[in-house]
Amino acid sequence: MKNRIGGLGTTCAVIALSLACGATGAQDMGALGGKLGAMVPVSSMTSGSMGNVAGLLQYCVKNNYLGGASGASGIQNQLLGKMGGASNPAATSGGDYKSGANGILQAGNGKSMDLSSVGGGSSDMKSKITTKVCDTVLKQGKSYLGQGM
Repeated sequence: MKNRIGGLGTTCAVIALSLACGATGAQDMGALGGKLGAMVPVSSMTSGSMGNVAGLLQYCVKNNYLGGASGASGIQNQLLGKMGGASNPAATSGGDYKSGANGILQAGNGKSMDLSSVGGGSSDMKSKITTKVCDTVLKQGKSYLGQGM
């Protein structure tokens, strides 16, 4: 059974609130988390591993949450290169990568969030939430590569 970060409703509320506030990147989400107290851990919006980030980038591009102009495919390929290359089965068969490719963000604290189930019944809310998470994961991938956030 998958762990949920603070319950799906809480997670959606926090992400929706960050969208409404115009928060961008991990720093702004961290500030938002500070304002909300202990409802949701700040680390819940970032992945706990490079493999999960690479997999999430694949999910985000494949499902059109990040466009070609974002450079997400290039970042994903560079991350896979650091992990031994896309042709290396160990890089793409690992649990973290597979989870990410299936849209599951795995936080460093052992919690996870399934992007395919966020937003409840609202496809517009799901799209906004998932795009926000994908943007954050892209920034995290760039950070892993030393390209800054």
